[in-house]
Amino acid sequence: MRILLIVNTAASSFSARKRVVIQKALSSDHEVEVVETVRGGHAQRLAHTAAVDGVDVVAVLGGDGTLNEAANGLVNTDTALAPLPGGSTNVYARTIG
Repeated sequence: MRILLIVNTAASSFSARKRVVIQKALSSDHEVEVVETVRGGHAQRLAHTAAVDGVDVVAVLGGDGTLNEAANGLVNTDTALAPLPGGSTNVYARTIG
């Protein structure tokens, strides 16, 4: 399975350790590419490009804003979205369980 891990290093509860642990866990069974967001709207573009390129899952380590951007980039695609809470409130991740 191909996974794109989008990381927002500016998210309030982001830590380099969390990123390493998640990346190692995902990489044990899957092909994982990690990219960091660099500006607003970047996660949307990254997610959309991943879907067009045939990535199976876009995982997002960030807050609700980053997750929202990625979700918008995946509209009308078959690519799955995996939220990995990294913000201050993580409303979306808490709501869906």
